[in-house]
Amino acid sequence: MVACLFYVLFVVFVAGHGAGLNCTGSCGNDGPDIRFPFRIKDEQPDHCGYPGFDLSCSDDNSTVLELPTGVSLLIEEIDYRHRLVHARDPLGCFPRKRLNFSLGASHFQIKTQNNEWLYDWTLFNCSSNEKRSPYGNKIPCLGAFNHDVYAVESYDTISDSDLLSCTKMYNIYGFTYGMLLEENYRLTISWFNPTCGSSEAECYGFLKHSVRRKLLITGVILGLPLFAMVIIALYRAYSVIKPGLSCFWMITEH
Repeated sequence: MVACLFYVLFVVFVAGHGAGLNCTGSCGNDGPDIRFPFRIKDEQPDHCGYPGFDLSCSDDNSTVLELPTGVSLLIEEIDYRHRLVHARDPLGCFPRKRLNFSLGASHFQIKTQNNEWLYDWTLFNCSSNEKRSPYGNKIPCLGAFNHDVYAVESYDTISDSDLLSCTKMYNIYGFTYGMLLEENYRLTISWFNPTCGSSEAECYGFLKHSVRRKLLITGVILGLPLFAMVIIALYRAYSVIKPGLSCFWMITEH
């Protein structure tokens, strides 16, 4: 009975992980295809993705990438061929985040367009009742009916500008001009994966090799106790029938 239970558990494990080789999914019908190196956290096994590439599905079936810095991005498209992710800020306003957007602690980096540079910025809150010369970059998504918000490069001086009467808010780091000025800005980030190599096919090869290795280890772990129980069962069966066999041989000898 115990041997049968071990066998059933082994078959279920192998079947589940074998099916896991087809690690594809999406958040709703309109979401991007999710496959290796990405996986849907808490819905797909660990071997379906690479560490640091976990995605999640929001309540409205949006695809969400949470970075180590705590930043959440809504994923609109994943280009597996060129290793690009097209994303946007859930609130449509990247400067609202007081953070370093260098993505240095993750597998991702910002893919700038038209050779844009990344800059560090200082934000200022200015009353909208005062007329100002066009110094700094006005950020529409942070303004309100009674104030405007401007950004200047952090290394610039404001001693000769109208911003002296404004209130400094905070610094933001690693932003392009587009991320400052455009609401619902579509950010493109690229990823690198040193283990998989340079092609998607190699990544899938890495996945299959990883799963096969797990299956082999599991087979050994579950197979050895099963083999031992079979040997014990055969020994006990032999012990039971051994007296009968002895009598049989004694009768045949006489």
